[in-house]
Amino acid sequence: MDKWLFNLSIFISAALLIVGSLQSQFLLTGLALVFAIMAQHFYRKKYPKRNRSFKELLEEREALKQK
Repeated sequence: MDKWLFNLSIFISAALLIVGSLQSQFLLTGLALVFAIMAQHFYRKKYPKRNRSFKELLEEREALKQK
């Protein structure tokens, strides 16, 4: 369900941005921004950010090189 909502919000955002830009309507451009923020919310819900230190990133890189 989240993937469906994410894809729909990306599509609506892109369509509104194109139409709003071509017709110079700030309302449609603003709605495109709202849908883009919704898409980011759904994406971060599925793939949360992981805060890692530089040392952890180097360790992960070394582990990938050893495989």
